[in-house]
Amino acid sequence: MSRTISARIPTELHEELRERCNLLGESINDFVKAALEFAINGSVDFDFGDELMDELEEKRKRLEKDK
Repeated sequence: MSRTISARIPTELHEELRERCNLLGESINDFVKAALEFAINGSVDFDFGDELMDELEEKRKRLEKDK
């Protein structure tokens, strides 16, 4: 059985969450569920995309530098 929760989050945070989930090909529900599991248990078998986000940030910085 599963339960539903509701949380109010700032628009900017929701946009960042949606963008990251789109890049990862994951649903917001799965991402939030894994984040809660990680917060409670200290580990989870879920790729939150931190390495991907770091790579994208490095590429963005290189592009700005090359302008």
